[in-house]
Amino acid sequence: MYLAAMKVIGDMPLSIREPLINLLLSELSPPEFNAALSEFGTDIDLSNYRREIAEALIETSGICDVVPEVYKDFRPIVYDGAMFIFSRISEARLLRIINAQILIDTDTSSQGGRLVKLVEDIPMLYKLGQIIARNPNIEEAFRKWLTLLEGGLIHTDIATINSIIESELGDALKIHAVELSEHVLSEASVSAVAAFTWHDSVSGGTGVFKVVKPGVAGFLTEDMKLLDELAAVYTENSDKYALGDFQFTGTLKDVNHALSKEIDLRNEQVHMKLAREFYRTNRRIKVPRPLPFLSTNQVTAMEFIDGEKITGARGRHRAACAVELFNAVVCSCLFSGEERSIFHADPHAGNIFIIKDGAAGFRIALIDWSQTGTLTKAARASVLRLAAGIATNNRRTIAEAAAALSEGDTDETERTVIENEIDKSPAGVPFIEGALDLLDRLAIRGMKFPADLLLFRKALFTLNGVALSLDTEFDADTCFINYMVMVLAEEAPQRWFNMFFLPYTDSPYHYRSLMSNAELFTLICERAFLPSL
Repeated sequence: MYLAAMKVIGDMPLSIREPLINLLLSELSPPEFNAALSEFGTDIDLSNYRREIAEALIETSGICDVVPEVYKDFRPIVYDGAMFIFSRISEARLLRIINAQILIDTDTSSQGGRLVKLVEDIPMLYKLGQIIARNPNIEEAFRKWLTLLEGGLIHTDIATINSIIESELGDALKIHAVELSEHVLSEASVSAVAAFTWHDSVSGGTGVFKVVKPGVAGFLTEDMKLLDELAAVYTENSDKYALGDFQFTGTLKDVNHALSKEIDLRNEQVHMKLAREFYRTNRRIKVPRPLPFLSTNQVTAMEFIDGEKITGARGRHRAACAVELFNAVVCSCLFSGEERSIFHADPHAGNIFIIKDGAAGFRIALIDWSQTGTLTKAARASVLRLAAGIATNNRRTIAEAAAALSEGDTDETERTVIENEIDKSPAGVPFIEGALDLLDRLAIRGMKFPADLLLFRKALFTLNGVALSLDTEFDADTCFINYMVMVLAEEAPQRWFNMFFLPYTDSPYHYRSLMSNAELFTLICERAFLPSL
């Protein structure tokens, strides 16, 4: 990287050559580097050297080499994407990246370390790595390396984070006697987390500040535009990649959506409040208590969760955690009595903690509510009907439920698409997962569904990977059926009353299970998959 940088600078005017070399060799913090760079004004022009710089960064960081041999078909995509990004990001950011690569000691830093350093200033690559890491089907060594991006890497200086906190909160820090930490607890693509203590005349305790990292807002504006452009380029050139029907647009859209949500801390603060209300009666689940008196648009304050990542669960608790986690995120949402039920849309292991509890043994904390969705009662009823149709292999029920979930009227063409995708449904897939997988495939074929419904599908995909990492014997169908049986048992008295006294008002919306007596009877007759009934 050093040689490539010197080659580029060697062709520049003498007046900026020496100061630019000194800047690139400096060990300034990112904000200081930006300030020093601004002194150059518009004198720097890298437009004629973008390809050479991009190739040097790709070679130096090993961004293609880190892709395992089993995924070698992805290497051309990685190369083309990296070339696209490095050719279009701002010159200021490109110089920051070059500076970081030059300063890495080649004798002590691994190639993987160089790649991690590379993504520090590129949130979209950071987030893409996180999303890929959540796929339980990828090669294990590669997944473990990517998992480092889930809060395991800390490169933002605590002084920088504390400076933002002090600027945002001002006198509130004195009013509530806040003492800031000397360490960053965790870090992700958009934000960093640091602990603090506070004490005032009313209350006190230990909390954490979640802070949007400096420069990220500007990076994201550029990144999200580049992601849209890159998706179009990939789609246009899809024939050159040996990946069949891989959905470039959908994958990069997920990255874009995740980044836009994570930077909106005010929205997350609202989500956290709603989630606490939703889980208020669930003794197994804990949602951090927000501290609004110490929160702003750029800083979220919440109580400190004294626990560890869910994957740290031990012994018999591992299988129990898998079940409780699935019940909390999936079943509690689908079988909610609320008109709209909330769900955690990013339940990867880094966002789930296990807490020791003397009475119950453990509790599960769901943190980071930046990505959250809601499902209406009507949508949940159709999802459950779709799952029932898959469980009983009833094509008519499947088709009707899928059509009911579609936004707008379903015409003959869409009905044909539904029938064709039903034929392609893989065997042996858990029926709730199969229901959402069918919707995903129908969306790819052009049908429109509520955005949060597809988000729920992605959350289930992520959650299932976490559950299986806790218990290799975890079975989503068994867990789902057991929960539904419990709900049906609770509904039994009301069902008997409606059956004898209000038979003409037996609506599925009267029950948490969202099944009428007639639908439940039909389900049992078609397939006795509820043996306890």
